[in-house]
Amino acid sequence: MLTATLAAMLLASAAGPVDARLELVPEADRLNLRLCFSSAKVHKLSYQLEVRAQGRAGTSRSRQSGELTSAPQPQCPLNNWLGVAPDSHIEATVTWTIDGEEQTPLHQSYPSTEPAGAPKPAPRQSPAAESMVARSASNLR
Repeated sequence: MLTATLAAMLLASAAGPVDARLELVPEADRLNLRLCFSSAKVHKLSYQLEVRAQGRAGTSRSRQSGELTSAPQPQCPLNNWLGVAPDSHIEATVTWTIDGEEQTPLHQSYPSTEPAGAPKPAPRQSPAAESMVARSASNLR
């Protein structure tokens, strides 16, 4: 059991052939949602993004999907701006595949949800400090 757990942890931490990033970056009353992929070798990727927004005005849900061929140069097929009311909660989830193999979904929310009592990281100096990034490296070999 312990060996299987350690093997799973090592596989999960190993760098995979494709780097995927889901970013939610707040700017004033808007939120920039960006999805980017890069890889050392060419891979056929497909993705589906689902965004769910909840606020005083109700709930909305939208989906976008597509396909691309990854390359060393980062490709960002999605770069969307969302209006954000002060009471809004946004959740974004990306399901994706590499050469037809399902990968671990990416999930991000705004405002970020951290457990109560979790230690707060030291403040950063750059404007990117407020950005939220979910990264995934696949285990496909």
